[in-house]
Amino acid sequence: MRKNEKNLVILAGVLFAAVLLFRVLPLAAGYYEDGRQEIARLENRIANYRQLIEETGRWIEREQDMRAQVELLSDWVFTGSSANFIVTSVQRQLTRTANEAGLTVRETPLPNYVESGDWVVVNQEISFLLDRQDDIVKFLGALEISAPHLFVTDFSISRNRRQYVGSLVVTGFGRTAVPAVTASNPR
Repeated sequence: MRKNEKNLVILAGVLFAAVLLFRVLPLAAGYYEDGRQEIARLENRIANYRQLIEETGRWIEREQDMRAQVELLSDWVFTGSSANFIVTSVQRQLTRTANEAGLTVRETPLPNYVESGDWVVVNQEISFLLDRQDDIVKFLGALEISAPHLFVTDFSISRNRRQYVGSLVVTGFGRTAVPAVTASNPR
């Protein structure tokens, strides 16, 4: 081999070493590091999926508990197509419960109500007469178990010769549009 050829081979070797050192090795190192990061991401996803699988029973149980709570609380809420319908329902239930407990309803003034979105809060006052003190306990017990629920927010009673005279204010909650609870379709 001649000296020029030898120098060309050495130059080609040096160029090949330079390309290998400055171009191929960094690309290979980057590719290797990207692969390690992808493996770490996949291991994290696998760990998350395993944790979700382990917690599936707990989440299903929690969803069932929440649905039961929603159903229970929906029994406490008046529903209707308008606020006026809900107000009327509160008045009707309060008067009916008072009559069933043996109270004589003297007056049910116009209720106060507030609308916020599709929710309605109704405050209804009632004045009544009763002959026996035990009737008020019966009335309050009936209000406590009523469905939809009426909450007593103010109460007063006094004795007037042979009768008791009282008044009370109840609060009822209503919703004009009840959204349907739908089951999610997991995929």
